[in-house]
Parts: sequence; structure tokens; C-alpha cells
Amino acid sequence: MVLSDVFNYFLSLLVVCSPLSALPALLNLSYGKSDAEKKKIAVTASFAVAVILVIVTWLGLPLLNIFGIRIPAFQIAGGFVLALVALSMLNARPNRIQQSKEDESDALNKVSIAVVPLAMPIMAGPGAITTVVVGASIWTGPLNHFYLSICAIVVALTTGSVLYFAGTIERMLKHTGIHLVTRIGGLILASMAVQSIANGIHGLWLLYK
Repeated sequence: MVLSDVFNYFLSLLVVCSPLSALPALLNLSYGKSDAEKKKIAVTASFAVAVILVIVTWLGLPLLNIFGIRIPAFQIAGGFVLALVALSMLNARPNRIQQSKEDESDALNKVSIAVVPLAMPIMAGPGAITTVVVGASIWTGPLNHFYLSICAIVVALTTGSVLYFAGTIERMLKHTGIHLVTRIGGLILASMAVQSIANGIHGLWLLYK
């Protein structure tokens, strides 16, 4: 890989991970939580994105082949998860994935929100995984995969930085602004879900026609 390849791959992966699309989802899923809790969710989600993307860089294609999972099937499954989150966001209310504050397993729930759906499939979803798998198949070898892994980590840090200031953004937008951003984000996620499902169906049709 030359420097231009690294830069183009980084930009492509950052656009696909779409931290600005994840921000409304975080505000929706973490509604009623403190700034410290939101920051903890953001850090956990960023770490999860980095782990997912680095693992996929080195083991993605072999693992999918071992389990017999096709990328189109992954796209369809991820699309349905995105659709569920998008529907709740369009109604501008907390997602049912989030439990009440009184729930004894609230700490575990925070981790769950950070990993699913924030890290996967919203940021490190089918599109990102496909981008990484394709990149790893084009630029083979340990050194190239090392460069791809560095790009993945920087992308995760960038997305985490955006989400880290969710509490500040929430205070700036206030209640009405949050609902507006949440609904716009829900519409974007719904479009991403439809596109992911459509791509998956098209991919399966090409595989089995």
C-alpha cells in the first residue's frame, strides 16, 4: 500500500462507519442517562468498533467462510437490526433495547447498548465489514493488514470522539432539537437499513440464480 491507498481506505471506512449517523442513535438510546454514562457508552462503542474492524481485517473472510455466512446474508440481518432502531428513533422515544434505571442489570445494559446496536450494526455494520473484507483481499500480506488495522483504529477513535461529546451536544440542542435530530437520524438509519437489505437480497440473488 502507498500513502494514497491508506488515505483513501481511511476516508472510505470513516464514511461507511458514519459517526454522525450514530450520534442521534446514542442520544436516543441513552436518553435520561448522565454525561458520565454517555461518555462511558461512547468509549465502549469506540473500543468495540476498533476490535471488530481489526478482527475482520485479519480473520473476517476466513471466519465467514468457516461458518458458511455470506456477506449478503450479513447485510440482510444487519439491515433488520438497523430498521428496528430506526423505527424507535422516528418516534423520538427511547428504544426498547434500553431498560429502566431501576433494572439490576443496568450496567450490563450499558455495555449492550454500546456494542449492539451502536458499534454493530450502526457503525461497524455490514457496509464497514464489507469494506474491510474487500480491502484485506486487495492489499494482502501482514504489512498491508497492519496498515489497514491502523486505519481501523483511527476510524474508531474518530467515531468515539464524536460520540464522546454527545452530552454537550444534547444540552446545546435541548429537548426539541434532540427530537428533531433523532427523527432525522432515524430517517437516515431507515434508509441505510433498506439499502443494506436490498444489497443483501441482490447479492443472494446473484449467488443462487
